[in-house]
Amino acid sequence: MVTQARPRSGTDVAGRPGHRADLTGLRALAVGSLLLGAAGIGAVPGGFVGVDILLVVSGFLVTAALLGTWRRTGRIDLVGFFARRARRALPAGTLVLAASLPLALILLPRERWSAAGWDVLAGAGHLLNWRLAAQHAQAVVPDADASLLAHLWVVAVAAQFVLLWSLLVAGVAAWTAHRGGRPRVRPLLIAAGLLGLGSFAWSVWYTAAEPGPAFLVTTTRGWEPALGAALALLGTRLAGLPRRLGTLLGWAGLAAVAVAVLTLRPGPGFPGLLALLPALGTAAIIAGGTIGRPAGAPGTGDAPDTPGTVAGSGGAYRVLGARPLRALGAVSYPLHLWHWPLLAGAHARFGDLRPAVDLGLLGGAVLLAVLTHRYVEIPARAGALDRWSPGQVLRVGTLLPAAGVLAGLLFQLTVWPPEQPAPAPAARPVSALPSAAPPAAPGAAALGRSPRTSRAGVPVDRVRSITPDPADARDDLPDVYRHNCFPPVSSSLARSCVYGDRDAEFTVALAGDSHAASWVPALQAVAAAKGWRLVTYLKPSCPFLRLEAMTGQPPQREACAEWYRNVRAALTGAERPDLLLTTSSRYQPMAGGRGLNGKPAHDALVAGMRRTWSDLVSARVPTVVLRGTPILASDSAKCVAANPRRLKRCAADREVALATSAGAAQLAALDDLPRVGLIDLTTAICPGRRCAPVIGGVLVYRDNQHLTASYAATLAPRLRSALDRILAPPAS
Repeated sequence: MVTQARPRSGTDVAGRPGHRADLTGLRALAVGSLLLGAAGIGAVPGGFVGVDILLVVSGFLVTAALLGTWRRTGRIDLVGFFARRARRALPAGTLVLAASLPLALILLPRERWSAAGWDVLAGAGHLLNWRLAAQHAQAVVPDADASLLAHLWVVAVAAQFVLLWSLLVAGVAAWTAHRGGRPRVRPLLIAAGLLGLGSFAWSVWYTAAEPGPAFLVTTTRGWEPALGAALALLGTRLAGLPRRLGTLLGWAGLAAVAVAVLTLRPGPGFPGLLALLPALGTAAIIAGGTIGRPAGAPGTGDAPDTPGTVAGSGGAYRVLGARPLRALGAVSYPLHLWHWPLLAGAHARFGDLRPAVDLGLLGGAVLLAVLTHRYVEIPARAGALDRWSPGQVLRVGTLLPAAGVLAGLLFQLTVWPPEQPAPAPAARPVSALPSAAPPAAPGAAALGRSPRTSRAGVPVDRVRSITPDPADARDDLPDVYRHNCFPPVSSSLARSCVYGDRDAEFTVALAGDSHAASWVPALQAVAAAKGWRLVTYLKPSCPFLRLEAMTGQPPQREACAEWYRNVRAALTGAERPDLLLTTSSRYQPMAGGRGLNGKPAHDALVAGMRRTWSDLVSARVPTVVLRGTPILASDSAKCVAANPRRLKRCAADREVALATSAGAAQLAALDDLPRVGLIDLTTAICPGRRCAPVIGGVLVYRDNQHLTASYAATLAPRLRSALDRILAPPAS
């Protein structure tokens, strides 16, 4: 786990021989940044880099402790090493794992109880990062969907590294002892270098290919503790360098960490190359604190069993060794353990919270951390556990995670299967006036002629019925999903499906990604009413744009580009339609193999759209753009399922939802393309200042960005009217 050697009493540790106060302060900065970032404080957008700091520090401390023992005794006592770690980490960790179960019962919707049990099981086994990566979960800012234990992914990464690295160090020590030689660090330094370089190279590639899982998996993070390990192994050589260099490194490292915390933002480019800034900054601080120490002094990696020494009294080390930071650093581990369950649980129960409320929850986490440190951690290290032999401690340390695994499994089995709400009858009227609603739920029809002023678009807490059942919303899909109308992920085949009148004289085509597929139910209804032939060319996660975009691993990006060319060839060749409709989600463009952000990304996206659509018009393909569907901050269907009597909690900010979609880029691209049409039905999807999750008795979204097929079908009359206006001959 990401832990640091701590005193066995509650006294101030600053003057303890062998203790590096700067690293305690650095841990405090790391955890403090994590907390403020998790609370959504805008001044620290890069608070998530606290995990990078902790991983580098962890690698240094673990290696320094192992190396010190080896130099002192000539061998590595793995039993004693793991027993000491168990004393420090397991009591507080087990307490938080156990507390997460009643918190889940109180704060989470019933359908998430089973998942909470599995999270405890994975957390106890230090495998939670792999579980979250498989789910493409995010662990930066708690939201309504976040696991109560998502923050333990970094604990899992550190534990996995410590296990593998300590076994490697012990193996090298045994091999050296067998040959009758002195302890040698060169083989370990080579191993740390190879491990770090391999992990970093993989991190850069995998971050570009799968940015979600790449943030969490051990293989992309292993280079950071390996960097810390290398610093411990180089301790003797660093100690001989001039103190002035140490002071400069301290300031440079602190500046790099500050820049990372204040400027970096979570997104597809991290960890990758961007993680170098906080990691190297941390490494500079550690190295600067080692420089100028006498050879063999604690903290140089050349001393017995103590991983630090009092850092320089001046410069950045005076800042990091300040009493407030030392006090926070003393409780940083339990503080990290407690903050996320409180924030994530509150957001799951009450929806989006104001920053002041989040800060209040962090205050509660500080209180729990102080109590945990005083009444759990200190007694565990200075009480009975301190008198036990390493073997006894290790046996108990093994039983505690095993108990966590068992508790998580039993909890999961107890609450399975989740209770499903009774399905609402589709024919029940939503309006209090029976004459105001048609026999079936009206959906968008309830908005009337003026959606922006209609009361049907105003979020309310309760409705009489919801179609489809929110628990089954993910299955409320357009027919193209059942009819296998999508090519495989790695395929560039321009697969098409045909609906409506196959022999019709007028053909309308739909090309795009899964956002375009959301419009199929409405287009099917229009095609049936107009006697048209509807042909779909769809590929999820692939925009129908001449654009290099972040759409998965390189093979998938290449398949997307080839798919675009194949679909364009079909549309401009023998299969030329009488009208092409297209839309997509908002994608991150690339340049030179790297993802773009901010204005460069917007400009590249606009240029790609303009290039694509003008090319189609030049090829005599009449083109109409469907404005991108507003993208919500969280899963609307899950929120509705969790809050059936408090639906206002699930209402999203319209401005944010529109800004997150492709709509802004589409409008900019259409500015000087008068021959390309636009259909904007976003006012019928999100009419008011807040996007209502249910309109006219119909659930609008099946997740955070795709319309339910049920709601899309109710947009058919509006879509038909818009198409009629576009296709109407110009007035003479």
